Amino acid sequence: MKKSPFLLLDAGPIIKLFELGFWEKFIERNDVTIARTVVEEVVHTGQCCSFDYIDFPFEQAAKQNRIRIIDVDLTNIQSFLRDSRVAEQYAIDPGEAETFAFLGDTPEGFVLCSADGPVFRVLGFLGRGEQGVSLEEILKGVGFTKGNLEWKYTKNA
Repeated sequence: MKKSPFLLLDAGPIIKLFELGFWEKFIERNDVTIARTVVEEVVHTGQCCSFDYIDFPFEQAAKQNRIRIIDVDLTNIQSFLRDSRVAEQYAIDPGEAETFAFLGDTPEGFVLCSADGPVFRVLGFLGRGEQGVSLEEILKGVGFTKGNLEWKYTKNA
């Protein structure tokens, strides 16, 4: 089976994929790339916010080449934030900053899934609005048919 284009994910959609039980199916069907800072945010959130029942096996999945975890140099992140002036206009967290710095340095057609409004505004600001998708859109691709997702995960958010 051919995998869908690369997807970079934000912490919220990743946690929701685990909660819904779709993580394994998702990484089987998609070529998933996640920034190291986002991985750390997910694990930290999981440990602090009563998601301790979820095992986040990112390192194991990366070792098995089922996902890719990227590390962006801090100087590249700082340069992106300074040169694009994103930090002046939008409130983005460290994981989002690392993801955007990576996107800015790669010609590949990555798609970014987030539940945070500023992420979609930054994509538009960067002229990459077509690269943003909601979790709802991604879930349809793995057979999710329930319509009771929280508003922030829907296409209309």
